[in-house]
Amino acid sequence: MWDADKGSESLTLKGHNNWVRSVAISTDGKRIVSGSDDKTIKVWDTDKWSKALSLDGHTDSVTSVAISADGKRIVSGSADNTIKVWDTDKGSEPLTLKGT
Repeated sequence: MWDADKGSESLTLKGHNNWVRSVAISTDGKRIVSGSDDKTIKVWDTDKWSKALSLDGHTDSVTSVAISADGKRIVSGSADNTIKVWDTDKGSEPLTLKGT
């Protein structure tokens, strides 16, 4: 996190063990989602500044993430040629779309 007024770092969230490729924030600002070359997606709680969920299921780098307006779904894209839809309440993966 960066302080835009001062141009300085104000907080670092640690949890991935490889490059972070994508970050998204929920419209209410309560969750931050990150996707990484470690093949995981992390969901961060901005009230406590802690990791709320770790989502595993991709077999290659997670290159893109997005979170729905209501914060209940995350969509991730990966170098494994899949798009996954995640349920943030259950931490489950109800849908996978496979590319060629």
